[in-house]
Amino acid sequence: MINIKSKELRITILMLLAMITWGLSWTNAKIVGDYGSASLMMFWRFFIATLSFAPIVWWHGKSLKITKEAIRIIILNSIFMVSYNYFFFKGTQVGLAGAGGVLVTTLNPILTALFSALFFSGYLLKKDIVGLILGFIGGAFIIKIWDLNFAQLFQSGNFHFIMSSLSWVSVTIVTSRSKEVIHFLPYSFWCFTISAILSLFLGWNEPLVSVFRFDWIFWLNMMSMAVAAMAFGTSIYFQASVELGAKKASAYIFTVPLASMGFAMLFLNEPLIFTTFIGGTFGIAAVYLINK
Repeated sequence: MINIKSKELRITILMLLAMITWGLSWTNAKIVGDYGSASLMMFWRFFIATLSFAPIVWWHGKSLKITKEAIRIIILNSIFMVSYNYFFFKGTQVGLAGAGGVLVTTLNPILTALFSALFFSGYLLKKDIVGLILGFIGGAFIIKIWDLNFAQLFQSGNFHFIMSSLSWVSVTIVTSRSKEVIHFLPYSFWCFTISAILSLFLGWNEPLVSVFRFDWIFWLNMMSMAVAAMAFGTSIYFQASVELGAKKASAYIFTVPLASMGFAMLFLNEPLIFTTFIGGTFGIAAVYLINK
């Protein structure tokens, strides 16, 4: 019993730290987005994450050998990770980092619960249904659905944020099913590696080495995204998805909206928009109900 509680406490602390790095990553992305395209930023984020994560795999003595079944899961997850990061960078380039962080990270656990119930033999209790309703109301407040038109959906970055959320839901569900075929450490390493390769193809015509002319502000924010948020944060999230399941792991994301909004206000001077605050509150309440 003590060992179980100690293990739960450890994963809880690690997940909270990981979620703080995720909240900061929205501000990081907004800053580095001024230096180049989404494809360029994606490649370097995945490449640096791969390099920084390799020693962790070696330290734990995990083999990088993978089975054919594991390869299929890794490739599928890598596609969704690339999709998430593309929309993540595009959204922050045209929209507000704080609002994007609130919208995406409140939608993630809500949509994960919904999709798990619809497509993977899950089930929804009454509290889950109430949570889903609250979550979608919160999302409507954040994107100001009453003022929305097709053009503004793209101009505000909300389309990209919604697509990044759908992509991350797929990452969560795929990862939760990886535990039967591969340990989460080599799984994380190979997902980063394949994602870097896929990003390289997407950014083939980009000036890849131009980043070495960028200033320290770029590199500070890129390292925060690649090492802290991705190598550390994402791998911890993968571990939680495996040990706790997709639904419980996604519940920790409720801490990210507060962090993303706080960091955006602190470093980007973004205003605290009333509708974003109301929507985020609805979203957090929804996640609490779903995972109660």
